[in-house]
Amino acid sequence: MRPLEGACCFLLLMLVAEWLPGSSCADNPRYKKFLTQHRDDPKSNIKGPYCEGMMSKRGLTKPQCKQVNTFIHGSTKAIRAVCGKGGVPDGKLRRSKQHFKVTTCTLKGGSPRPPCKYKENTSPRYIVIACEGDWPVHYEEGRIVTVV
Repeated sequence: MRPLEGACCFLLLMLVAEWLPGSSCADNPRYKKFLTQHRDDPKSNIKGPYCEGMMSKRGLTKPQCKQVNTFIHGSTKAIRAVCGKGGVPDGKLRRSKQHFKVTTCTLKGGSPRPPCKYKENTSPRYIVIACEGDWPVHYEEGRIVTVV
């Protein structure tokens, strides 16, 4: 095979892989939003209180302070696995088989307008998420399944 033919074959394979269902997150904006809002791995080293810094950095304090948000300190591979063999059905949701390190930021009393002040909880827990096929698209904040 000539070098040009090999390059063309590789390019063709890459194009076909992009068109296969579930092969790329590029066509799933909800998955991208999920990662932006809920994944922080490894846990960022924020100057000052973690929750205030991360919530602001991720755009979760404008125009109002988000009431509750959880950051999962795990790889995208481990989180995505919950939508498959790494998770178990929990109604219409999926619960992870393994626990994750997470940080939940809960708005302290007062105004829902910035500057936002948050209480931080860092207990390990099983995560409960909604999936679209193989892609996590929603973190269920109301379902906290702690590790005992």
